[in-house]
Amino acid sequence: MNSVWALLASIALIRTTLYNYLPEKLRLYISARFEEWTRRFNTDETMVFKDYQSSKMNQLFQAANLYLGESLPTISIPRVTVEKTENVRNLTFSMEKNTEMIDVYENIPMKWKYFSDYSQGMSKHEIRWYELSFHKEYKSLVTNCYLPYILERANKIKERNRVVQLHTAAHDFWTPKPVIIQHPMTFETLAMDGNLKKELVEDLDRFMNSKEYYQQIGKVWKRGYLLYGPPGTGKSSLIAAMANHLNFDIYNLNLSAVSSDFVLQNLLLSTANRSILVIEDIDCSIKLQNRESGIEQPIKYQQQNKVTLSGLLNFFDGILSCCGEGKILVATTNYKDRIDRALLRAGRMDMHIYLTYCTFSAFKQLALRYLEISDHSLFHHIEKLLPKVKVSPAEVAGELMKTRDPKASTEGLIKHLEEKMATLKLVPSTIHLFHRHQIAKSINLQYHFLWHVMELVWTM
Repeated sequence: MNSVWALLASIALIRTTLYNYLPEKLRLYISARFEEWTRRFNTDETMVFKDYQSSKMNQLFQAANLYLGESLPTISIPRVTVEKTENVRNLTFSMEKNTEMIDVYENIPMKWKYFSDYSQGMSKHEIRWYELSFHKEYKSLVTNCYLPYILERANKIKERNRVVQLHTAAHDFWTPKPVIIQHPMTFETLAMDGNLKKELVEDLDRFMNSKEYYQQIGKVWKRGYLLYGPPGTGKSSLIAAMANHLNFDIYNLNLSAVSSDFVLQNLLLSTANRSILVIEDIDCSIKLQNRESGIEQPIKYQQQNKVTLSGLLNFFDGILSCCGEGKILVATTNYKDRIDRALLRAGRMDMHIYLTYCTFSAFKQLALRYLEISDHSLFHHIEKLLPKVKVSPAEVAGELMKTRDPKASTEGLIKHLEEKMATLKLVPSTIHLFHRHQIAKSINLQYHFLWHVMELVWTM
């Protein structure tokens, strides 16, 4: 043992003597040769991932944080940091500083160490970094396979853990503090035609799994949906179900609050990837003329318009729409025929979804959700009434919510539908009487006019 300490002391003395008396160039040359000599006997390679690189957050550091945190609950490690914030769904695990863990990739051990320190100087700030050590023969595997795998897994973890948020525009910018959406609507609970619902879910899933295909055919990875139909038919609920299904944030845009086409473009550029941009009542928010309608727009509206049709078209599929990926545009309207056809073509609105009045299929879904029944002896009465009465799913849901007793609730809905149908039958006769009154009034006016003309002629 004494001989070992003597050897170490001798090495330290020689090193000090060399650094004190040898010229700088010679010292650097000897140090380089010494490091090269020691590397021959070292079989490990180490990569360092700092939290910030050139004042920008290092994506590899963030990815490693998420990737390793997912594995921490399943391995034995002395100390682990556990957090939960309102912006994530699940608990977040991370390593304590100066700790290490082993990850296995392709049966190859990867040693990770986490370090933390504070910078020197007046403004001290925390510096964090990971060190990844592995056998040097696997360097190519780590660079070309392992690190890309970590980045991909981290993106999936981030998408899975984040909560859906609602962003609104104010003063030409998205509000800095979005609101967390806790809307419970899902495709499982959405009252909608079964075949149409299946078609939409398959289209969304196909789009989400087609990133490489879009790149292959040279198209921007985005999708547009037009939701149209009478008020109260579930357009807003469908948007909430889409956001929950995809786990996408919603950017709600009111075009009438946008000051110019330039601001509209900036709002598009600042939306996050993998998000839903919603323009509700697109035919009402600004006065966009349907050029095929033959109706000229009043000059006062032409002067008041802050967003032009050309600007909106470029917003949908111009060069700026290529910025970002995985974005979905949803526009809603009660009157599809009021929208210029240029806005409706494929590439802008890829799928048109007509949400009609409540069908028997939608009613059965509502009954299952609100009353927890899939069939009832009174259902056949409702099946006969629904095609004759225009009633929205929201209106049917309101009737079913009045009581949780299946029989009483179903009877109440039947009574409501029958009363509405009776009211509709009275409307035509009322309109007929109104027209008769107008015709009689018109004839009376014409008679008085002719009598007045005859009086004038007689006096002449």
